[in-house]
Amino acid sequence: MEGNSLSLGGSITGTGASGPMGGGGSQTAARPKAQTPGLASLVRSFLHEHRSSYTVMVLAVMAASVLTSAWAQVAIAARKGDGMPDTRAMNSYDRAMTLSLRDSATLISIMYACICGFVSIFLVITSVGFLIERRRREYAMMRLSGASPRTVRLISLLEFMIPVGLAALIGSSAGCLLVPAFAKSLINSGLEALEMTAHPHPMGIIFAFAGILLAGLLGTWFAARRITAISPIEALQDSENRSGTKSIGPLRLIIALAGLAGGLAMVYHRFNGMDIEIQILATTGCLLVIIGALAPVLVPACANLIGIPFQLAFRGAGLLARQRARKENRSSTAVAVPIILMLVIVTGVIALGRSSWAQEAISRYKPVAAETMVNAQTNDPRDLDRQLQSTAGVESAITYSEGSWKTADKEDIGGNDEPSVMAMHVNKAGKDVNTISPIFIKGSAADLGPGKIAVIANGRTQEKNPIGRKLTLIDRYDKGHTLTITAVVDVTPTGQMGQYLMTDADLSQLAPDNSGSTTLARTAPGVRTDDLISQLNASWDSKGIKACTKKEYIRSDIQRSQKVQRAMPQIANGAIVLTAIFLIQACAIAVNERRQENRRMQAAGVSRGTLVCSSICESVIDSLSAILLSALAMAGVLAVIFHQLSGQVDMSVVPLPYGYFLIMALWAIGLAAAASGLYSWFSSRADTTRR
Repeated sequence: MEGNSLSLGGSITGTGASGPMGGGGSQTAARPKAQTPGLASLVRSFLHEHRSSYTVMVLAVMAASVLTSAWAQVAIAARKGDGMPDTRAMNSYDRAMTLSLRDSATLISIMYACICGFVSIFLVITSVGFLIERRRREYAMMRLSGASPRTVRLISLLEFMIPVGLAALIGSSAGCLLVPAFAKSLINSGLEALEMTAHPHPMGIIFAFAGILLAGLLGTWFAARRITAISPIEALQDSENRSGTKSIGPLRLIIALAGLAGGLAMVYHRFNGMDIEIQILATTGCLLVIIGALAPVLVPACANLIGIPFQLAFRGAGLLARQRARKENRSSTAVAVPIILMLVIVTGVIALGRSSWAQEAISRYKPVAAETMVNAQTNDPRDLDRQLQSTAGVESAITYSEGSWKTADKEDIGGNDEPSVMAMHVNKAGKDVNTISPIFIKGSAADLGPGKIAVIANGRTQEKNPIGRKLTLIDRYDKGHTLTITAVVDVTPTGQMGQYLMTDADLSQLAPDNSGSTTLARTAPGVRTDDLISQLNASWDSKGIKACTKKEYIRSDIQRSQKVQRAMPQIANGAIVLTAIFLIQACAIAVNERRQENRRMQAAGVSRGTLVCSSICESVIDSLSAILLSALAMAGVLAVIFHQLSGQVDMSVVPLPYGYFLIMALWAIGLAAAASGLYSWFSSRADTTRR
């Protein structure tokens, strides 16, 4: 069957025609017999003919496989507790914290592995589809030679399975070398208390290899099926005549309109009960759907507009770059997609993290009536007492310190056996002290003291009648303290969080983990807040205590979130590495697939410098198109943030990721220009030497 379906290919080989069945042969009539090429020889000839493109793709897939495999192995190592100390020798709180850190490391590494895997799979499919699109003339000649569409698809599967499979296998195996470094990077992203020595795990190698290989095969199958679905005559049309004429299909249009409707709804409609994090994620997803559906039209349209200055500045090279960027849908989209994914996803995630922290800080401290807030790194209120009581400008003040405990009560409502307990200490009781005190829903302040504790209502709303229940807290020495719940309080006016509230200062000092203290102070009538803050900051006997206004405190709390969210730069670095891999691949493949056209232009008298300059300009135009589309997408994300937060607080206190966007955009432009310029220069130089 194979010989019959490909018999015409043998005659093409024998006549010396240049086609996928073989190179030009001698046109002799005395040839004894035309041999029909088999599948193996066809696949081998394709691999040899396009070895430059495959080399670039193999290196890119190897790099993506290394990252995905390494993070998958780190996730498995964290889940199994590689190198972690024996928790049975720890006290209750340290054991609980170690297990919590292990779970956090597992979740974060799984998230990193999923991000690397998702981006790798998506871009592998895009790259394979781009290469198959460039093969359509060869596949059309095979169809005209008698090959069936099924045979063409089988050849394409075999052709791409070999390089993608080898690259995925080598890269996944090489990921073992990066497991210790990635584990150390994970620990340095905010899990410094975790002791873990990660080791390679074969299961992570298998997951990465299977996922990337399957993605490559599926991308190959669907791309080849799309090519073989059109007639051979249509597929034989030159790319310059077909590019830029493809209209948006009805499915793409419906998807884009659905994404637009969803994005507008997220921006302008305030959904009850929906957090800003969900709205930002939904908006980012809708915008990516719109850009992904319309990318074959949006990218060339933007390139056509952006290419005008390049045409005026570089004349011949700029004109050629603009024409290619406008017409080459596949190559322009292949360059633009990695940049769009990097800019939109990374800046969207950073904006999500910072905005959610800002919203939490704003919602917590906006109801606070204190004009002055004092932040201290210690839970000992003695120095605060001495200074606040002796300062006439302070009308009333209360210190709240937070400590994390371990509880021995299995029936603890909510399933949280590491509750956060707030300790309240009245430094100075003036007439306005009630405005910065908790609201007692049940009981009163007189019901608190040694052996007694209150439940915070917003943290324990599901418990109907907690009064009288016993609670056993385990201190840092593994000693239990049994307390009786005597009140239910609402701490919204204080801006504090937690599950319980106590007034026993001696017991609060035994908390296994203390998080410092915050003092709320009301200014006496006739006293300027700025003068009081200056007086207090000049009077502290110990370091680590600072007074500020409420607005400054909110700003500093949001800025502290950037230090806490140390995983953000690592997410950005990982996205930059993945983008670099596939951006270099897309630029190199685009240049390589145009080598034959460049040879014809050089033979017509076009200089090598003009072609290299044109290649650089084209990559820069494609990159700027991607940046423009990403900026429009990020405008939608920022619109959600401003719409939700601008009415609550001055937006100047919210650190939005403009710097990340600008740095990554400039880096993408430089990398695309360098990759295209270098590859175009060396390939044209090799062609000149060969001639």
